[in-house]
Amino acid sequence: MASANPLNAIALIRRDLPTPDIDLPELAGRHGYRLVYTVVTDAGAVVTTLALVRHTEEWNARAVVVPGLEHAYIVRQVITHFAALVTPTRLYPCGHRWPADTLRCEPTK
Repeated sequence: MASANPLNAIALIRRDLPTPDIDLPELAGRHGYRLVYTVVTDAGAVVTTLALVRHTEEWNARAVVVPGLEHAYIVRQVITHFAALVTPTRLYPCGHRWPADTLRCEPTK
């Protein structure tokens, strides 16, 4: 599925989660993207979102590549609002609508 002129993508890796041995540039290439930058963070949702938006705009990226959905889980709705989300098991296109039950906030104790 790789194209002659791949679109740019950035990666997101969370330091606070286990990272499987995934070749992110190869994963991006399988879906027609070229990995140009990697965001490595252990920050919360707001700071992670700000970093992703900044670097997506800076690199004109059309996708965010992650080593597993759990790395993007807290910001998945934001990512698919402005870019595709590429995981090892699935591509969530830009504009993907997440089921309402996955967006529900759980009360804290």
